Amino acid sequence: MSLAEAAKPALPSSTLRSYAMIGIVFYAFGLVLNEIGNGLAQLWLVPYADTISVLGFVIALYTASLAGLGTRLTVLIGIIYGLGIFYVSEPDATYVASGLRIGSYNMTHSVGLGLIGFTMMLLIGLAFYLTRMKSTHGALPKQDPGSTS
Repeated sequence: MSLAEAAKPALPSSTLRSYAMIGIVFYAFGLVLNEIGNGLAQLWLVPYADTISVLGFVIALYTASLAGLGTRLTVLIGIIYGLGIFYVSEPDATYVASGLRIGSYNMTHSVGLGLIGFTMMLLIGLAFYLTRMKSTHGALPKQDPGSTS
């Protein structure tokens, strides 16, 4: 642990969990706006909805990293999220040219949304798990090194 990390006070787990919930709310709100924009042909709404969804992902990723998420798992989650974004945002011709097409366009779009949703749930779950594990390990009673009991 570096000197700068030792000097920083750790955030309480309730604050981290609040950040995680804010991230999932932003993601869900962006997803609803995206479906409204696509379903009602309000295409001006879609870029704002995507931005709000990505903001929710960034908040969830930040929360998980504050809770103690490792670098390897962060990279793996980023790769899964990137594949989901690829399947959601790219046109059908791109899938065909890349050889990564999965069934029809609707099926591919659903797979992308599933990958993005999976990474969000994984991040929130890890943030909650890591804060719970940190609080249970930190709750051990301190014992005087000179005592016999």
